[in-house]
Amino acid sequence: MIGLHLMVDGTVTGPVGRDTVERIISEMPGLIGMRILTGPHVVEGVPENPGWTGFVVIDKSHISVHTFTETSTVSIDVYSCKRFDAEAAVAYLRGAIPFGEMTKRVLIRGVAGL
Repeated sequence: MIGLHLMVDGTVTGPVGRDTVERIISEMPGLIGMRILTGPHVVEGVPENPGWTGFVVIDKSHISVHTFTETSTVSIDVYSCKRFDAEAAVAYLRGAIPFGEMTKRVLIRGVAGL
């Protein structure tokens, strides 16, 4: 296994602003047993694509959150070269974001023979 990649996408029933994005990317690394190497970095989208994007580089890869105001959607990636509890991460996200609908995918990334 090269890494575990959790992808969460969903619609939201309320706003997901800068503070929420920053809190998620600040708290998630500790939840999955990682530490932050740089970040959190949070930026506001452009007028043509409003929302917030935040990311942290963690000791084994990265975590990113993208919000899209016009479509009331969010996309989150948690990727690590070290195994982590994807279900605990999803439970945390359900408590942090007002999801209407949510889908999650977990991929094991790797190269044959490794």
